[in-house]
Amino acid sequence: MNVIGLFFNTPLGSAIKVFTAVALTLLVTDWMGHGFIDFESWETWVIAGFASALPIIVNWLNPADFRYGKGSHE
Repeated sequence: MNVIGLFFNTPLGSAIKVFTAVALTLLVTDWMGHGFIDFESWETWVIAGFASALPIIVNWLNPADFRYGKGSHE
């Protein structure tokens, strides 16, 4: 497996994938509503992306959560 594939299987990579999916979904929603991409609402895309990635980051930082890091079952 290549380095990029390994990176996207980490907690940070998962958070980036979720962030990107939500931001792109909102971008396409704006495009469908206006008929063009309006970059004036870029803050909404970023905030929604961070909010959706936050649970993954919180789980990663939680030492009692054994899905990531030391003690994980990988």
